[in-house]
Amino acid sequence: MRLSVAIICACLVATPAAAGAWLRDKGSGFTATKSTLTDHLLIKNSFYFEYGLTAKTTVGLDVDTTATAFGQIGSGQIFVRRPLSFGGDRSVWAYQVGVGADFNGIAVTPLARLGLSYGRGLKLGRYDGWMGVDTALQWNFGTALRTVKVDTVAGLNFSDRSTAFVQMFWTGTNAGGSSTTLSTSYVHTPKRGKFSYLVGVETTPSDPTGYGIKLGFWHKF
Repeated sequence: MRLSVAIICACLVATPAAAGAWLRDKGSGFTATKSTLTDHLLIKNSFYFEYGLTAKTTVGLDVDTTATAFGQIGSGQIFVRRPLSFGGDRSVWAYQVGVGADFNGIAVTPLARLGLSYGRGLKLGRYDGWMGVDTALQWNFGTALRTVKVDTVAGLNFSDRSTAFVQMFWTGTNAGGSSTTLSTSYVHTPKRGKFSYLVGVETTPSDPTGYGIKLGFWHKF
């Protein structure tokens, strides 16, 4: 059960701050791709990869882009995740260090990120589940922008091939802006398939028309 929880949490979000507290087993890997079409006709794409370099070191790549009228904007980073020694039988902690760049179609600026993650296995009736909190502080050295991210997730495994989860993403900056996004997703793994398929919706509470539909693929190896 711990391994299946780790696989799910590691991919959630393939959002930069939300890689999850669980580490990948040595020699195993995971990839996830996702596309979201918003009601404003923006297309957001993400690619996430992680690999268990050792039993206590997971490395990876996280890229997010948005297609706009002015070109592609987004960010990408490579990261290292390591465990922290405190926690119990059902709880895990980890820290993550990443370096990369923001790009806006014109300029590319370097960034660094430091993250702290907490995860815990749950039980709801006969279903196994999990919850996680991922926090991160990001520095953009080209613009002096400082960004704080807090991502939370809770989910249930209905079977070996059926999983559902909800997420909340909060982002704030030293420029004074902040945003919150709510998301719910369902993942299905075909009986003989090598890929898992994700469908979901997301919304921005501060924007009544701010919603999106997302589709994605997961693959573990």
